[in-house]
Amino acid sequence: MSDQRTTQSTPIAIRDAHAPSIEALRERCLGLGLATWRCDNLGAILSEPLDTGPVGLLLGSSTFTRLVRDAARAWGEGTRDRAPGIVELFPGCWAIPLAEQRRRERVGFIVALAFGERALHEEFFLAACRTAHLDAQATRRSLLPRARYDAASAAALRDVLLWMGGDLNRIEEHSKTVSGFTRQLTDCFETIDLLYTLGRSMNDLTQPSQFIQRMCDRLRSTLPFNWIAATFNSRSDVAGPVAGRFFGSGEVDLDPDALAAASANIPADHEPHVPLILTELDGRSLPGSGQVLVQPIWRGGEQAGALLAGDKHGDDPQVSSYDIQLLEAASGYVGAFLDNAVLYADQQALFLGTLEALTASIDAKDRYTCGHSRRVAHLSHRLALAIGMNEEDADRVRIAGLVHDVGKIGVPEAVLTKTGRLTDEEFEAIKQHPEIGHRILKDIPLLADVLPGVLHHHERYDGKGYPHGLAGEAIPVMARIIALADTFDAMSSSRSYRAAMPRQQVLAEVARCAGAQFDPALSRAFIGLDFAEYDRMVLEDVSAGVRRVAA
Repeated sequence: MSDQRTTQSTPIAIRDAHAPSIEALRERCLGLGLATWRCDNLGAILSEPLDTGPVGLLLGSSTFTRLVRDAARAWGEGTRDRAPGIVELFPGCWAIPLAEQRRRERVGFIVALAFGERALHEEFFLAACRTAHLDAQATRRSLLPRARYDAASAAALRDVLLWMGGDLNRIEEHSKTVSGFTRQLTDCFETIDLLYTLGRSMNDLTQPSQFIQRMCDRLRSTLPFNWIAATFNSRSDVAGPVAGRFFGSGEVDLDPDALAAASANIPADHEPHVPLILTELDGRSLPGSGQVLVQPIWRGGEQAGALLAGDKHGDDPQVSSYDIQLLEAASGYVGAFLDNAVLYADQQALFLGTLEALTASIDAKDRYTCGHSRRVAHLSHRLALAIGMNEEDADRVRIAGLVHDVGKIGVPEAVLTKTGRLTDEEFEAIKQHPEIGHRILKDIPLLADVLPGVLHHHERYDGKGYPHGLAGEAIPVMARIIALADTFDAMSSSRSYRAAMPRQQVLAEVARCAGAQFDPALSRAFIGLDFAEYDRMVLEDVSAGVRRVAA
């Protein structure tokens, strides 16, 4: 190995290099016809040349590897405050050292090999070809286009490569900076979007469970956790309509009751910005990332529940300040939503209680109709669910069933309680009650969607009903449901002029009138209902009627 070296007054190196910039530099060296190795300070080979074909086999042979290793070891043993110089490994072949640094410490070298045409005719080259079992002439032809360097151009090339490496490293740093800034902007956007979405969803107080579930789903799509959950304590005065509930998004592979117990009873003076992180549950380490982030949900100074985020994934498996802040903001929205939901539930309860009291007072005019509206409401709700309505729509059908006879308040009590056959005039008075009820309720905004059930519950499927003689699908489905429930309860209840009909006879009548009085599809679904709760209500109402008569 000859000892032609260039000297430098100050060290030149690829400072604080990163893997992407190093690999990019090696790819550029390959384009310049330079083979490259990566070595540590002791000369150990970390990466082989990128070359393929005969040239790759030649450079990967033990002969060339030994030369490169020895050169790197010699550079590593040299002084650290001066840049190592170029070494001519054999005539016409120069090894160019490009020092790699991490935090100002030299950690190794990229060794670039530059060939001149002379090297391809040296005995060393021929010996290396024999060692690698390569045809020297064919290998020479493969290397000849790359053999364009001499000592001067190799020395100049070294400085160019160092500058190139520095530029690539700065590009990588700038790319990381831009990437970090982009990630921060993305986090900010996702935070704003999440909070906006939650704020907008808070307007619908009728479905608190859907709001909590949507929030969990949205949090999981924003945060790098495999699952998000929300758990609430069993006190309805604090947790409101979601008391005792557990909501999860993703695969929550932990016991919900254990999670609820572990996240309950957090002191009210707990600093919100200080993360509460579970690392075990029931004395056992947690799976996945081994952490569950817990954010309490406060309402009126008391803990209503907690948001939980578990099994974090991605580049940083540890809980970050961004995770904490976003979960804290979401919990604040949940607390405010529960405040409004509880108020709404209280107003609804008061409103429905008023309706029930009103309908009960109408039913009470006749001991034989005691509880009729309440039972019709129950049957209507069950039938609505049986035909596939969601809980919200089925509940509106229930309310319509509850107030369907409110118009009877405008019918003379003597007509309502008459024990004998009604005259034509009296029957015409009875037939007015759907329209009377519609007029009574039409100015109440909360009941706007139940008005069709009130107005048309005496229409017949064949068009022979009243008040408007609607037929088939023209009759609102809510009214078709109530019509069936109303008639069933009338046949199942005792009247002053007849006893209650047996259940099988009533159901047979429902089947017989399908397509005429009733919607045939609804009739089939109705016959399949479970009437256990209805029968319990009948017994309760009969007992109440007997007690009222006795009093």
